[in-house]
Amino acid sequence: MIECDLHIHSLRSSCGFHTLIEIVSIMREKGMRGFALTDHGVTLGTPKNHFSVMLRRLPRVIDGIRVLKGVESSVLTTEGELDLPEFEGYPYEIILAGLHPHAEFAENRGVVENTSALIKAMRRYPALRCITHPNYMSLPADMDALTDAAAEYNVALEINNSHLRNNKAHTEGIPRMLELMLKKDVPVMVNSDGHVFSEMGEFDQALSFLEPFGVDRFRLVNRTLESTLEFLGLEE
Repeated sequence: MIECDLHIHSLRSSCGFHTLIEIVSIMREKGMRGFALTDHGVTLGTPKNHFSVMLRRLPRVIDGIRVLKGVESSVLTTEGELDLPEFEGYPYEIILAGLHPHAEFAENRGVVENTSALIKAMRRYPALRCITHPNYMSLPADMDALTDAAAEYNVALEINNSHLRNNKAHTEGIPRMLELMLKKDVPVMVNSDGHVFSEMGEFDQALSFLEPFGVDRFRLVNRTLESTLEFLGLEE
């Protein structure tokens, strides 16, 4: 059903449990054709040199698995600023961004400001491809406004399996978000947000929300390796 898990954390995120090579092995065992290494930005403790080495030296394919060079950046301010380490001439293959409880969002700023910050991040960073865990219970957003912006900027919204597993998601709002995404043709990413082997490559709870609508009706960008690369504008 899904060939690429586009939200994975390694040891470098400090909250992850596995090395890159261990993650490659886990992905192979779970039948994935590719995954994105998307460690947190520097404000959550990932060393800046991790991103430098990843972008400059990491091969695209390891043991037959396509490894996408990415980051899950945090929205730091109400103006949509991201903690995104940049290196001239070495672009990320995938940039994810979401709200996390730190910086200006250490405390919930309310639906209006949370939503505005996410929309401003989409506008400010054209390379941003996905908003992570938009149904975060601690930092809620307005789905009508968020799906409007995601449609305008062709940014995917994520159904996050780990947030569902760990009771971090506002589940009551997901069907409404999916209805709006179908209506507006907003891209969908179903990701594990895996921090440990038992989470990585697992999508059961996330997919259960899509199934009543018909999974094939959604623009599920990471369904195959080919659809993933097409959405990101990359070569295999």
